This record gives sequence, C-alpha cells and structure tokens, in this order.
Amino acid sequence: MALSQQLVGTSATTVYTSSGDSATTSIFLMNDNAASRTVQVYLVPNGGSASATTQIIKDLAIDGADTYILQNEKIVLANGDTIQVTASDLNSIYATVSYVGI
Repeated sequence: MALSQQLVGTSATTVYTSSGDSATTSIFLMNDNAASRTVQVYLVPNGGSASATTQIIKDLAIDGADTYILQNEKIVLANGDTIQVTASDLNSIYATVSYVGI
C-alpha cells in the first residue's frame, strides 16, 4: 500500500495519478481551516480533464477542522487515470489517497 498527498487548490488539483493499474483503498479530505469549505472530486481518464462528466462528488461541505473519508468502494484506475480535487478556498484542504497496484 502507498500514499499520495497534496494540498488542494481552487482549480483542479491532481492528487493521484495511476502508474499502471491501481485501486484506491481510501481517500481523505482534511479541512485545516476553522471555517467550512466545499470540495469537488473528479475521476479523470488518461488524457481527459476535470468536468461535469468526470465529477463524482459535487459541493461536498467539510466543516472546519474536520475530515471526510471516502472508503466504501475501491476505485480501480488504469495507467494515467487521475483523481482531481477542487476546493472553495486555497490552502485549506489536504487530500491523501491510499492505493495499491493491481
């Protein structure tokens, strides 16, 4: 198992790029601010971009100093596929992706 970590910006930020086939075990989105922030999450195929057609989470509010964990289902990614996240505020949301190669 491995980790990928990234500070999320206000434009689509790649928090994980699959090298080969891989599967996520969990995704943590931590709000390091006292105020609530919203995030958008995208599963983007190799060569694609973050858009309404690749969005899996829209306007998820994360309370101040709280963490949202996405771990109910594994996300299987092919080589070059990415997980991208956008935050409502710069320097508040940190993303951690736990993954395994398959």
